[in-house]
Amino acid sequence: MVATADSRFLSITNNKGLKGTFSTFGAGVRSLTLNGKPLILELADPNEYLLSNQFFGKTLGRVAGRIPDKFTIGDHTYSVLGDKDHICLHGGIMESLSFRNFEGTLITSPEGNSIQFTYLSKDLECGFPGNLEVKVTYFIPNDRNELTIRFEAKADKSTPVSLSNHIYWNIFNSDNVNNYRYYVNASKYGVFKKGTQLIVKTANVPACLDFRKKPLLKTNLDLIEKEIPEIGTLDHAFLLDEVTSTKPQAILDTEHLTIECYTDYDCINNYVDSSLSKVNFTNGKGLTTARRRAIAIEPEMYPLDDLVLKGGHTYSHFMTYKLISK
Repeated sequence: MVATADSRFLSITNNKGLKGTFSTFGAGVRSLTLNGKPLILELADPNEYLLSNQFFGKTLGRVAGRIPDKFTIGDHTYSVLGDKDHICLHGGIMESLSFRNFEGTLITSPEGNSIQFTYLSKDLECGFPGNLEVKVTYFIPNDRNELTIRFEAKADKSTPVSLSNHIYWNIFNSDNVNNYRYYVNASKYGVFKKGTQLIVKTANVPACLDFRKKPLLKTNLDLIEKEIPEIGTLDHAFLLDEVTSTKPQAILDTEHLTIECYTDYDCINNYVDSSLSKVNFTNGKGLTTARRRAIAIEPEMYPLDDLVLKGGHTYSHFMTYKLISK
């Protein structure tokens, strides 16, 4: 286990070739490599990584995804940071947890190496009630190529909480994700309010959003462009058919590597980046202007769940990405 020279970034490794570098700013994943080959999009400029509004590898919260910017808990109505459509994205976009300084600690054990980030989100930060103690732990075991992320939180007032991570997977410098196969254990998804991406109801997945038979991403992405042109890419929350941590809830299958995602969340939000935002990556110059350059697999609480963590109670969820070489 090593720490990088830049105090904003901390790295851990195992004896199987997996290395992760993590950021105290946003408790995020800066890079993840296997035998020196990249597994995720890595921005060439570390400062651009820290400040990008695309949340590259960052912790998302207090609430991942989109919620109305006004809600009521008990007798109190709260207004949180939102956009012109009165939607709060990822807990407040550029003022959310993704852009806060966490305390980082390196931890060693016989089983593997961890980095633990902690942060106190104060009462009414971004408008959310309660002082919220947040803990994000990244763990890489010594003898297996896995990355586990555990989110824990405790508040002194009841407050909405749903934490996740925004890693963008791009395996070994792929030009895009078209030829990846993708599986999600979900027959239902969240339907958007017309003209927005705010989820208002649950429905059976249409053909373009059905990933139960592990189709090529290109096949479904082409259908999405045709049938959901207002979105134009995969950017949807799927309600899992079964909440279980004993089998993979999502599988990303590529030519050289399979990634299995295990979680105890009941939902996975999936996003294929076709933003064409002009940022430079170490993965390759062509990715700067590439459509479908990566996929984010974001386990989280389903947006239509009761997201309120009661005061004094503890929030705890995890996601594990298991890497299987071919």
